[in-house]
Amino acid sequence: MPLQNLNLKPRPPKGKGIRRRLLGLSALSAVTAAVYLLSMMRIQIVDGARYLEETLSTTLSVIPVRAARGEILDRDGEALAENRTGMNIVFYYSFFPQERAAEQIAALIALCEENGESWYDPLPLNEDGTAFTEGSETSVEALREALGLSSYATADDCLYRLCERYGIEEEDPVLRRKIAGACYGMLVREFSLTNNEYTFAQDISLTTALQLKERSRELPGVDIAEEDIRSYPDGTTAPHLIGTVGSMSAEEWETYRDEGYQMSDFVGKFGIERYCESILRGTDGERTVEQGENGEILSEEETVSPQSGNSVSLTIDAGFQQRMQQLLEDYILSLRVTGDPETGGNAKGGAIAVLDARSGAVLALATYPSYDISTYYEDYSDLLAAENTPLINRAVDGLYRPGSTFKPVVAAAALGEGVISPADTVSCTGVYTYYDTVIEGNTFRPTCLGVHGEIALRDALRESCNIFFYDVGRRTGIDAINEYAENCGLGVSTGLELGGAVGTLTSPEYTESLGGTWTQGNVVQASIGQMDTMVSPLQMAVEAMTIANRGTRYKTYLIDEIRSYDGSELIEKTEPEVLSSFSMAESDFQAIMEGMVGVGLNITNPDYALDSLGYWVAVKTGTPQVTTDTTNSAAIAFAPAEDAEVAVAVMLEEGYGANRLIRGVLEAWEEEVREP
Repeated sequence: MPLQNLNLKPRPPKGKGIRRRLLGLSALSAVTAAVYLLSMMRIQIVDGARYLEETLSTTLSVIPVRAARGEILDRDGEALAENRTGMNIVFYYSFFPQERAAEQIAALIALCEENGESWYDPLPLNEDGTAFTEGSETSVEALREALGLSSYATADDCLYRLCERYGIEEEDPVLRRKIAGACYGMLVREFSLTNNEYTFAQDISLTTALQLKERSRELPGVDIAEEDIRSYPDGTTAPHLIGTVGSMSAEEWETYRDEGYQMSDFVGKFGIERYCESILRGTDGERTVEQGENGEILSEEETVSPQSGNSVSLTIDAGFQQRMQQLLEDYILSLRVTGDPETGGNAKGGAIAVLDARSGAVLALATYPSYDISTYYEDYSDLLAAENTPLINRAVDGLYRPGSTFKPVVAAAALGEGVISPADTVSCTGVYTYYDTVIEGNTFRPTCLGVHGEIALRDALRESCNIFFYDVGRRTGIDAINEYAENCGLGVSTGLELGGAVGTLTSPEYTESLGGTWTQGNVVQASIGQMDTMVSPLQMAVEAMTIANRGTRYKTYLIDEIRSYDGSELIEKTEPEVLSSFSMAESDFQAIMEGMVGVGLNITNPDYALDSLGYWVAVKTGTPQVTTDTTNSAAIAFAPAEDAEVAVAVMLEEGYGANRLIRGVLEAWEEEVREP
């Protein structure tokens, strides 16, 4: 087709098109720049003063968001310590008018009293502030130091300084003291920009929370915070082991302040709560709050999410622990009913320790008398003054002479050192006269509870013949006996996470350290668990476990595993650990074990007999002397005797028949813990 028939117009020259585009873009840029310039002029010149005023009148505050504390669980996942949501009255320093502190606190006290709420008040002054409270010497010293007063400052001096510092002008002395106590709480918790949040009252009722919300305008800086509160589903279950949380002391604050804690944080005070503080505690988050000139909240945002703490699973079974506590309590109370000191009528308390003999895991640690950890702080004064010291963990921290429960250790030492064989005998005439032959004018003639004639190890254990062990112990020597005792866990640490009393073993060095003189007769008394040998019930259970394991001693442990808060991630698992061991020939073990089985078979009362359990139980009893007039009752055991799975120790203070509890322990163990 000819080109002229296509009706095509010639294109403009290329250079002219580019120039037109450039001109258009330049014009658009100029218009845009003009718009921005006008806007900037309006912001900086026309409205600049208003924007500056808004900027200066707006404040940003960072408030901590509490992380959930990890739970403490039993071996089956049952909660022993958990969290529930509660409401607290909190002060936020950035919004709290310091010049009106006394006025606001007075209003809050009136509201709390109207609704039966309590609040934090650490001030060691009596009701009207005229005297220091009794038994508060340490707190008084801290008060004087916090107020910058001398060690001679009186209660009136301290109260005057607090009133002066916080502008307290209340005339009623009782109310003035209450306001001062709350203000002192802010002082000891260092309520400041650094510690921006202060908990005035914890776990308040919904009624109080609603009433406070209605009055929020007249109480700036005061708010209701929903936070996790530690709770104990059954506070009577192992309270000495679980422990509790509470407000930080000044000494604790020095420890925790560099670890990201606020002074208002609660921390573990003892037990697992304290030992696992770093594990259970999560990482707090942050909430950023923008506040206007008049205190109104302009915006609120969680800028850092809190991270929950890890949960700790223990080796104890809650049901088994409860049954051990009840068994112990019921038996001691039944002894008291008799009123006869000869049969435990004066029993003061006791303990039961139960271990997994194959690993050293704690299955139960019961102590009586005990308490409820849920009401620990409310009951604390009464518990301190209570008869027979319920706050003591007798199973771990109580120290007692082991009495004849020590005899298996002496037997193991004598056999292991080749001093005797299982068949060797000693002549028991009822009185030990060996020292008559070596000491002129000797008057030391320890006795036996019977006359057993020629007696070998098995029968000596079964009959608990003192003279057999006097003689064998003398020949073995105190050094060898103590070496085996330590290998059996006596007089040394058991390795338990919570620690515990180490106790002592009888020795020349220890006797001399007390200002005494070591004599040849001391070793024979030590050989039957008397003299200076002092051990805990937990250590006695370790002894039973070690004998059952033919000389292998495991570290005791209470923490089974650590998991993330939701349980999805296993962080740490405890594995059995051997702390010490000694070689025990099978024939030696058989002799000791059979003697101890004989002790178990001596229990003939059908309510306590051990011969119908379907397996043999190795037992050793003891009646250690406390004073010339009083004795305790002790027992150790392991079962099944030939291949032990469980080791037990019982101690009754001024009690009777500790071996009677063994059957109840084993029946509960079978039902609650033993694997089929």
